Amino acid sequence: MENLIVSALSKRSTDVHMQIEANKQKILFRSLYGLVSAPIMGNLNDLFEYCKFRSNLDLSMNMIPQTGSFEIIIRKQKVRLRFSAIETYHSKSGVIRILNLHKADSLAELSSDEYQKEFQRLTQLQNGLILFCGSTGSGKSTTMFTWLKTLRNRRIYTIEDPIEQIFDQFMQVQVNSKQGLTFSEAVFQLLRHDPDVIVIGEIRGPTEAKAAIRSAYSGHLVVATIHSASAQQTIYRLMDFEVSKADIEQTLKVSIFQQLVLRQDKKGRGAKFEFIFY
Repeated sequence: MENLIVSALSKRSTDVHMQIEANKQKILFRSLYGLVSAPIMGNLNDLFEYCKFRSNLDLSMNMIPQTGSFEIIIRKQKVRLRFSAIETYHSKSGVIRILNLHKADSLAELSSDEYQKEFQRLTQLQNGLILFCGSTGSGKSTTMFTWLKTLRNRRIYTIEDPIEQIFDQFMQVQVNSKQGLTFSEAVFQLLRHDPDVIVIGEIRGPTEAKAAIRSAYSGHLVVATIHSASAQQTIYRLMDFEVSKADIEQTLKVSIFQQLVLRQDKKGRGAKFEFIFY
């Protein structure tokens, strides 16, 4: 595990893919230039089960997709990982996401100065829904949390499943459906704590979408990430999650679409943004 993560970090990879079939095993790194093959170190079946164990997944459930997270220490640095597992009768797929690989201290580290006016305009909003959108691995969460850290004198609470990165500035609540703490219940409880900003980690379906809308209707500023192919498409994505057009018109204030692009200096990736203010 340690050798694998060290190798991924050296290539600035965001994801490690494990593909296990009856007669074939493969490791792929998601790099600046797409997926690249990596050498296999040891038995991938053992590594797959080890990741499930460390992520606190149910080892007895083999046919149901599961996701969890854990931390390891690499060269005296804490590396936070999210592991997603899918198993079928004849194959296994495991993906390790390196969560704190690109933790940024400022928005200037993420993009060029041309977007600073738009981000400054976001800070003026006191209520409604702000959505950071883009494809998988485009850096939505990194940008969202980096912008949230610029807010001053506001009480910020997050609702996440799971908590992927730890931030001292926020009160982070972990959803736990087994113990009755659903997204809806978490929103209900947080509203009693006089929040200024409520963060829904990721809108994946109707449950999170309705929780975000409900929070926005309460007069608070709500911030979330969502997968979509453009800023404009975010509206249709919400409608696909059973949010009415009227609710969208009443609550959605901004969609920020993000794409990762290679920096001109070839020293890594930067972000390109599209803002739509409603």
